[in-house]
Amino acid sequence: MNTHREPTSDFVIVNGVRLQMLDWGGTGRALVFLGGYANTPHFFDRVARAFTDRFRVLGLSRRGHGESGQPEDGYDIATLGNDVIGFLDAMGLDKASLAGHSFAGHELCYLAAAHADRIEKLVFLDALYSYTEADIALFAENPVPAFDPPPDDFPSVEAYCEDFVTRYPAYRPLRSPRWDALWAHALVETPEGRFREKIRPETAARLSEGMGAFEPDYAAIACPTLAFFAFQNENWLLPEGASDELRQAMKVHADKLNAQFKRRCVERVRREIADVRIVEYADTSHYCFLDREADVIDEMQRFL
Repeated sequence: MNTHREPTSDFVIVNGVRLQMLDWGGTGRALVFLGGYANTPHFFDRVARAFTDRFRVLGLSRRGHGESGQPEDGYDIATLGNDVIGFLDAMGLDKASLAGHSFAGHELCYLAAAHADRIEKLVFLDALYSYTEADIALFAENPVPAFDPPPDDFPSVEAYCEDFVTRYPAYRPLRSPRWDALWAHALVETPEGRFREKIRPETAARLSEGMGAFEPDYAAIACPTLAFFAFQNENWLLPEGASDELRQAMKVHADKLNAQFKRRCVERVRREIADVRIVEYADTSHYCFLDREADVIDEMQRFL
């Protein structure tokens, strides 16, 4: 197993947009990684390398992400999914297995329904969620006081990452030079020497609109599917130095989210996707493939 090779970065023109791709090498059937919102496939660097002995392993930065172009439109799920098909065409690939994190789950669902003939297998990395109005109201019960909006830019990549894990404490255990390096691919340096997210606010708004307008049809997923679900504990949003009272309130909230929202999502997947293997991890952050790297690789190796 090759655990050291850095991916090469290149570009393809798909549907008139310049998209960044990563290539970890390998031979055999194609395995393509798609990152979550604001992320790039670099987040999969270590996981992806574990599959180059059996697969041609690639990654794609969707429009608006990483070094890919950021056009004014095309952020609905169908267009984003069709970009993936255009990428497969550009690479001369008839079929591929896809692994996607978070936001990418919507693209995978679209592709399974609209382009089933191009998909071999799907891996959802904490990426199979659907939200009802009741779920949104449940999230709003979060007892942790809201932070002020983040600044537009930061003096360094490290400052951005520190702000991120302060707002989302579940990721603080992941904070390391490696974590900062992964996020550096999602940031751009301004002429003033400061750092901001590459995704422009208007692009973020269009991505949110596209996600909200998409209703996944799980029953249309006919290919073999592996679905990871991460159940987070009270440390998900609990700030450092939180009082015992706030900690207990957050535990009640987290338990409620897991028992109602996440459990409903898991059971819907179990009920509606015909050929699915479900893997649940307790006390694990949304970046389950970083938290539980060896376990995720092992599950994926056996599935793929």
